[in-house]
Amino acid sequence: MTDIDTTAFFGAILKTIASTRNHGTDQSEYASGVLEPTARIRAVEKEVGDRRLTPAEAEEVLGLLGTTLRTKRTPDEEREYYLQYIEKVAGISRASLSLSGW
Repeated sequence: MTDIDTTAFFGAILKTIASTRNHGTDQSEYASGVLEPTARIRAVEKEVGDRRLTPAEAEEVLGLLGTTLRTKRTPDEEREYYLQYIEKVAGISRASLSLSGW
């Protein structure tokens, strides 16, 4: 966890949210399940600044990402692809984290 690239982590998370197609149709569900979690992710990014992420922060952000992908009804295979992408570019290992919400 200490080798995580914080900038790459947040970049990969936000890119994933932006590039994932929304298969849902409920606008209020979208607001609470995509827009609000994304705003919280951006807030965590701002709070972290230049310092390293803690495991708890990384888990929170990944949990919020999981919420957005479930809300968008992203297929399991696509969610797995994005998680592998985030692991690769940010140097994070899912084995070191508790990924509730995935």
